[in-house]
Amino acid sequence: MGDDVGWNDVGFHNPKVKTPNIDALLKVGIKLSNNYAAPLCSASRSALMTGRYPIHNGFQHMVFAVQAPSCLPLEHKLLPEYMKDEGYVTKMLGKWHLGYCTEECLPRQRGWDEFRGILGGESDYYTWEEDGVVLKYINNTVNTPSKIDPIHLSIQDKVDVRDMIMAHTGNTDPLFMIVSPNAPHSPFEVTDSMYNVHSNLELDPSNPDQDARRKYLGLVSALDDIVGETMQALRDSDLLTNSVIVFQSDNGGSNIRGGHGECYGNNYPLRNGKTSPYEGGIKVPTIYVDHRLPAFTQGTERNFMMHITDWLPTFLDLAGGTTEASHIDGVSQISNLGYVYRPFHKYTVRDRFLVNMDTVSTDKEVYKCTDRDSAFRYKDWKLVYGEKTTWSGPEDTPDTYRKPEESPELPTITGDSCVSPDGQIRCLFNLKYDPSEQHNLYDSKPKIVEKLLAMINELKPTIVREVYEEEVEICDSNTIAIDEIYVPRIPQCVTSNFKLQPNYPECNQDFNTEQREEL
Repeated sequence: MGDDVGWNDVGFHNPKVKTPNIDALLKVGIKLSNNYAAPLCSASRSALMTGRYPIHNGFQHMVFAVQAPSCLPLEHKLLPEYMKDEGYVTKMLGKWHLGYCTEECLPRQRGWDEFRGILGGESDYYTWEEDGVVLKYINNTVNTPSKIDPIHLSIQDKVDVRDMIMAHTGNTDPLFMIVSPNAPHSPFEVTDSMYNVHSNLELDPSNPDQDARRKYLGLVSALDDIVGETMQALRDSDLLTNSVIVFQSDNGGSNIRGGHGECYGNNYPLRNGKTSPYEGGIKVPTIYVDHRLPAFTQGTERNFMMHITDWLPTFLDLAGGTTEASHIDGVSQISNLGYVYRPFHKYTVRDRFLVNMDTVSTDKEVYKCTDRDSAFRYKDWKLVYGEKTTWSGPEDTPDTYRKPEESPELPTITGDSCVSPDGQIRCLFNLKYDPSEQHNLYDSKPKIVEKLLAMINELKPTIVREVYEEEVEICDSNTIAIDEIYVPRIPQCVTSNFKLQPNYPECNQDFNTEQREEL
């Protein structure tokens, strides 16, 4: 799982981007062209780990802050715990970002036999810390770089992924592993070799935007190297031909200037990017490799609708296990991923999913229900229905369909505004005919709007309260390890404070019997 890899940031979508190892997966695998994640990192990772929508995890509003005194509620049974039940050894490398304020929240206590990675949302690539707090861990122990010759985090990831896979050589138990590097997420710190991978592109180092794009692509190449090292380690450990491999991003690329962080990913020709409910924020490049499938499936494309919550029941299905469907929102896609695939029946397994419902007011301080930024997909239709702002900031900016810096020759794309006369966000798109979401059909298709709103309202009574908390001051929240290294332990973190709780009663909008029966 890459971090913030945009739709247009991989070689199989953008031939100017060099990702030979990722592209090689497609030569032996299947491109899943209709796979969706959540708009933000913690939301996507919670959905992957639980098989549940973020509104059922308490993750519908924001990513975890560095020093937030909460974590993914402990009531959840996570994906690695399910896989352990099926006899798998479980290992995770890379980004966690589901909270770490007590030892109970750490990956090692949530089902992973071995964990090497960062606990937060991003990391300095050389100090392995975020906001002065070291978040690189091996299992439950802080892991610090050499002060004399610090190693780039992505290079360390290559070493670690090989060690972790090779250690499984000869083990008769099966292996389940997630490799989830920080790259290409900001900060844009690259080695000279990473920076030079795309030296052939006409990107001017003196131009801040073009130089930042080249650095971002350098981190994409670092991610590609980790993919290559993963595949080589699987070959060397004699595991490759008995493996199922998935590549995808956790959300769309950050491409909105002034939006979330440093934004030089690219989702062209999709609308908008990370943090938004538009296609650029949630439709992610995905490849599925299963070496048991016949050769004629290699290099093909399948467009059935899939959501990140589906991986948990799908992996369990592949492993021979099951989970109670009432506990999750995902559905097993094993029939769509197998030998027989019916391209004209892409909605046989799933025909709808919730993009998100943000239940926190726009000031981020008052925890109450609102209709802010709801979005829902049903077959070819997608409704975006929010308040005065979207997750990605202002509408109708040049960034909405931003072309990659390396390709100014691409056609300029424009789209209808989603801002209604009263300042609300109201958009309806038919993605079959309008995959770039250029044409707003909200006013011309009132019955479709009503149907999708009813589907949103159907889910409102099931929302749990947000577990998001603002971070607390570093000086008040950490113990100090050897050499005065700040490590994340927060005295204010009490697990009972972030248990799953029903949403506030006033948040549950009524819907009538006819709407329920129609659904």
